Amino acid sequence: MNFQKVQRKNRKAISPVLATVILIAITLIAAVAIAGFVFGLFGSFTSTAQVQASVTSCNFVSIAVGEQCSLVLTNSGNANTLATSSCSITTKGATTTGAYAFAAPSASLTVPSGGTAYGTCTAVIADPGAGVQVTGSVILGNGGNALFSGSSSN
Repeated sequence: MNFQKVQRKNRKAISPVLATVILIAITLIAAVAIAGFVFGLFGSFTSTAQVQASVTSCNFVSIAVGEQCSLVLTNSGNANTLATSSCSITTKGATTTGAYAFAAPSASLTVPSGGTAYGTCTAVIADPGAGVQVTGSVILGNGGNALFSGSSSN
């Protein structure tokens, strides 16, 4: 048998060690990126408002006015939001839609990021009596609700 030298083209390639290192680096970068999004390591990329309502007082004013709850809206989120003029009050299992009005010093529909706003939710209901649980919500401009809970003082 006559063995002839087979001429090969002069091709260069990366070494197997370098190829392995590159594949491991790509795999690690992909794993960190996926873990960051799945486990929330990168945080949120959207601005959100997180509004809580706390009751200062709830009083039955009169038959014509009804129950009036003074509220403090606190926004701990990183975006401003609006509070609409709608709210509801529930006493003794009955829910009544009412009106929300801002009070000084805020007197604005905006609940600022990291700030507070003051107002009252008023709904025409019968006198619930002293110590009765009063719950309700203020409807926010972003479609959410700021829930509150307290007790009637009269």
